[in-house]
Amino acid sequence: MKNKDAKRNCLARVGFFVCIVVLLFLCSCQPKVYLMPTPVGIGKDSMIFELTDDNKDENLIYTLYATNRRPFESFGESIKYTIFPSDDLRLGYVVHSVGGSKMSWEDLRRESLSDSRSKDLLIEEVWLREMALYDLSQNMEQKLERANGYFSQINQALATMYSKDIVVYVHGANCNYYRATAQGAQLSHFLGHNSIVLTFSWPSAENLLKYKTDVLHARQTVPVFARLIEILAENTRAEHINIVAYSAGAQVVVPGLAYLRDLYPDMTSAELKNKFRIGELYLAAPDTNFVPFIHRFLKFSEIVERTTINLNNYDKVLKISAIKNGMSRLGRPNLKELSDEEILVISRAVQEDKLEVVNVGDSRALKLGGAHDSWYAHPWVSMDLLLLLLLNADPEERGLLEYNYGSYEKGYYFPDDYDKKIQAILRENRESLLDL
Repeated sequence: MKNKDAKRNCLARVGFFVCIVVLLFLCSCQPKVYLMPTPVGIGKDSMIFELTDDNKDENLIYTLYATNRRPFESFGESIKYTIFPSDDLRLGYVVHSVGGSKMSWEDLRRESLSDSRSKDLLIEEVWLREMALYDLSQNMEQKLERANGYFSQINQALATMYSKDIVVYVHGANCNYYRATAQGAQLSHFLGHNSIVLTFSWPSAENLLKYKTDVLHARQTVPVFARLIEILAENTRAEHINIVAYSAGAQVVVPGLAYLRDLYPDMTSAELKNKFRIGELYLAAPDTNFVPFIHRFLKFSEIVERTTINLNNYDKVLKISAIKNGMSRLGRPNLKELSDEEILVISRAVQEDKLEVVNVGDSRALKLGGAHDSWYAHPWVSMDLLLLLLLNADPEERGLLEYNYGSYEKGYYFPDDYDKKIQAILRENRESLLDL
């Protein structure tokens, strides 16, 4: 009996160990990225892919990247990046394919303009090349001579593109380098290859169980992100630098912009706005502390053209994050946490259109429930983002409706007939809004 009991206990321990290993494996696995649904309003007769002529090559998407991840290997085309932060800022090119090697550009275009695809289209990394390296511990010393050529090529591309802006995409937690840049690639694709997209891949731990590590790494990345914006502003001819921060990416971007403002205490906000040329700041389901955001926003609001918050009060991911952090999240805020003075700050900002709230959760037609990924997963929300980035359109121009939720506060939501309304808007404003 004792031998049998010992055997059962041993098997139980082995089984428990196997379960833990499997759980850890599943938590650390990074799912593949498939091309997002086609934004509503982009149909078979759309000209979105025709505005810029020389940036389409079969089924490939060309984007830029920047990272403060420590590399596995030395500099080269086969470089891979770890989950560990470094004092270096690395910039380069990355190329993705969509739908496999046999898909032609015409096939990809047809599938991209259809609201019912024949199959899911996998986005795969096929090539990357690191081009510039800055040692931030040595006052941004540039280490690679080819960096100047890198920025020259960016400027040449800007000169030929419909949009003269650069879009910086910053991913969320539990995200590896591939997923981050693949998400940046699909954003670039549905911008019609008309705008340069740069993915900033900060060193997420790439594991659901290591959220606290992600928070720590995001905090360590704040100065690096600020320097990235400075480098882009100094070395490119972009008219504006637009920023899209998803989820915990806001933990990098929001304090990063406040940090950037603090770097130049002797310059006026107007001078810094002209220096950095930061246009649209779009915070998609932002997973960052609500109350500290108010004070950081006060620092950077005058050097940013406009800040938009994609908000869902039913977001399940942000609900869990609020419990972990002991404070509500910006994308699922609890207004009771604010003092009267902080409420006044927010009220003034939304009235002056410096801060715009797009309430996707209470837009009943979207039927989002607890969704966290509406900026790319829902065709209505992704269209709204495209109009913001390509055309810098105001909420009303983008088909949204205004609502008031207090004495001074206001926000915007998607009307029930948004899908029809957006078609009418595109037709009626062919020249000013562009017939997508």
